[in-house]
Amino acid sequence: MSTTNDNLFVNASAEKAVLGAAMLDADAAKHIARLPADIMRDAATALVFDIIKALQTAGQHVDVVTVSAELDKRQIEAQPLAVDMSYLIDCTRGVPAPSIYTEYIPILEECRKRRTLYELGTQLRDQISNGAREPDEVRQWAARAIKESAQSDNAALIPLSDALVRTYAQIEEDHTKDEETGDDGRIYSGITSLDEKLGGLKGGLYVAIGARPGVGKSALALRYCAQAATNKRRALLVSLEMDEIQITQRLLADFSGVPLKAITGDPLDDDANLRLGNTMLGLSAAGLWYSTTANTVEKIAEAAYQLYEKGGLDLIAIDYLQLMDATYSKKNGRQEQISEISRGLRKLAAELKIPILVLTQLNRESVKAFKDENGKPVRREPSMSDARESGSIEQDANIFILLHQPTKDEMPSDHAKKIYEKVTNERGMRVLKILIEKNRQGKCGRLDVAFDGDHMRFYPLNGKTEEKEEE
Repeated sequence: MSTTNDNLFVNASAEKAVLGAAMLDADAAKHIARLPADIMRDAATALVFDIIKALQTAGQHVDVVTVSAELDKRQIEAQPLAVDMSYLIDCTRGVPAPSIYTEYIPILEECRKRRTLYELGTQLRDQISNGAREPDEVRQWAARAIKESAQSDNAALIPLSDALVRTYAQIEEDHTKDEETGDDGRIYSGITSLDEKLGGLKGGLYVAIGARPGVGKSALALRYCAQAATNKRRALLVSLEMDEIQITQRLLADFSGVPLKAITGDPLDDDANLRLGNTMLGLSAAGLWYSTTANTVEKIAEAAYQLYEKGGLDLIAIDYLQLMDATYSKKNGRQEQISEISRGLRKLAAELKIPILVLTQLNRESVKAFKDENGKPVRREPSMSDARESGSIEQDANIFILLHQPTKDEMPSDHAKKIYEKVTNERGMRVLKILIEKNRQGKCGRLDVAFDGDHMRFYPLNGKTEEKEEE
């Protein structure tokens, strides 16, 4: 690299400040330790960064004293760098406040990207100069290299010893509730029967919700987001079908009790206006953000990390998968594009360690009627294989939920048919079947709910209409 442009490739001051923040603040240390290993270029900062990552992985406290002790151990036999306790203290002195590291990380990421591109350029020049390589072959190599660079996550070898430490920490976290709030760290829908079956959504899960248009999958995604946002969590709802006003109208219908049709156009009386005003005031501090333009995995990741850097993020919901665009498979068929998107979202859930809900349209075959043994037309229940344009979604998802709106004749018993009539005729709601067809963290099964479309609310029917649970 040219020495005249070293400031574009390495920013030693920013590297030291980020390390200083890690040694001053435990939360900063957790986040900084998850940065890629090659983000530090300076030899001294790279050594300190490696020590911080090792301490964090081992569950040990990170500060100047612990880093210095580990530093001394490493430099006993190795050729020592100019790194000692005074160097570490100098790192911390360059930090105005621990939270400032969030402004320095983009600087380091830009330097890292420039280094990667510079190295790719050098390799490309060597490929071009190789007379044995055809130009088209070199062009294909360059396209693959740039794609892999954009994805940029190298496979890591994880020893069992590290996995055991992390697994124990995860088990402890999964069984520990916040002493003040009782929060167990999972995301719930507020639909008791569904939450009991799923046990809440843990971080890193990729969850698919499939249904035909108009059945209620958008409402279920909004319910998850609203429950998170009003319970001191932060959620991002990516909607490529509705704008922020349409989404918020549905949110207000749920929390205020004012019917959606009144909010969207019917006359509002004084009581409804008062309830809407109070609800808006109550929701104003909720941690919910919308994006109506993030139509690729990369744009969703950018929005997610923006929120992550400004206070954290606990849930992403995407409405819906088939409206997204692929980045690398644009010239391929739509099935390959959807597969790329689905894999990218699953990877993002794992990176952010938060659940990602993705809605997916089901094809028309999922509700196609056929004749039973008596010649009576009936419909089958939908399955994961009905996900439109891709079979990879059912493979990628940790949990796959299907929503189905049955007819009265499809209810399994006379008693269930009576419940159906009461829900639909007396209460003006719809009966929906929630089918948990895949669940890598627990049991599969089914449950019925009443869906109040006027208020975007789901009510469990408490096992009164369900068929026998499936293992």
